[in-house]
Amino acid sequence: MDEFPCSDKLNEQRPYEEIIQWWNVPYVDELTYEETGEIGVCVLDGATWDGPRLISEHATFEEAVAAANFYVNHSDIWRRFKEPYQPLAKVDHLIDMSSFIHGKLAKMDEEQLFEYMFHWLPKVNKTATPVLEAS
Repeated sequence: MDEFPCSDKLNEQRPYEEIIQWWNVPYVDELTYEETGEIGVCVLDGATWDGPRLISEHATFEEAVAAANFYVNHSDIWRRFKEPYQPLAKVDHLIDMSSFIHGKLAKMDEEQLFEYMFHWLPKVNKTATPVLEAS
């Protein structure tokens, strides 16, 4: 399965194989050109619950490829397609809202919030723990 993740599927309903291949992998999506007139760089990273997130848009394919490479080379969370999968998610913007998300007055810590929101992410192995990345 080397196809890009479809944009109209809930992340938690994706097959494990698709998540393991595409999670946190920036990719160039030329189909965004039809909608916006620019070529998009997208990533499946959980920041949007219902599909890949548009990171940036560019005038040319070359600019989009350069941007995708920049993201991979300058972030601890994004990876190249062939690099090993890790269950990471960037949800720092939700930590302050976690009391509303969870329905309690107490704020969750990072690990609790990650488990609550991303319990469906495949585990790497039995000893691996999910990592929450703050920006």
